[in-house]
Amino acid sequence: MIYSVATTTTTTESTTIPSTTTTTTTMESSTEKSYELGCFFDKTNITLADGSVRSLHLLTTGDEVLVHLSSGKIEKSRVLTIFHHQRSIVRFLEIYTTNKQEPLRLTPSHSILTKKKDQKQTFVHYSFAYNIAIGDFVFSSELIPLQVINIKEILLYDQTISTPLTFEGNIIVNNLVASCYATYRHTFMHMLTLPLRYWYQIEMFSRFNYFIVHLIELYSKISV
Repeated sequence: MIYSVATTTTTTESTTIPSTTTTTTTMESSTEKSYELGCFFDKTNITLADGSVRSLHLLTTGDEVLVHLSSGKIEKSRVLTIFHHQRSIVRFLEIYTTNKQEPLRLTPSHSILTKKKDQKQTFVHYSFAYNIAIGDFVFSSELIPLQVINIKEILLYDQTISTPLTFEGNIIVNNLVASCYATYRHTFMHMLTLPLRYWYQIEMFSRFNYFIVHLIELYSKISV
């Protein structure tokens, strides 16, 4: 699925990797709003509760990970479920910060915890990746503000993109605090998914779901 992304730049360097990716390094960037499906790159590193990391494609439901609480603390929480989507082509943004760690690769409509560079107050909120500009701040797992120094756009083909869901609605990815939601604003999605998050909190959910499916199947056979 391809969508158009308009980008204005002051300095641009382009590199094409044959048959695999097309990358644009953007020194100053503003990207138009898009409602493409939002997810993380499937090989993104997720910070577990013990501080170690695990690639997203190896993460499983029930794993304990670190999350950001509304109180400002970092705590452990359980992965309630993981949504996977297969796409023939995906446009990602790569967010580079001052600590020179591996960049965070996510789709433009996914949200990440940010603070705008021109805000004098310490106003922190979740913003779509396409709204992040060079000079803005994102936050590490220790809640240290890291300035964005570069943004790259990249196209990858035949990709599985994934999003874990936690009860708190966020997760630590490549050592940055990011939302579990995309397409619509974080606060709206967090309220909308409240029943779903409570449903997934039920420890016996998977067994209960299995029971319901087979009960319906049995009932359909009896009714015939």
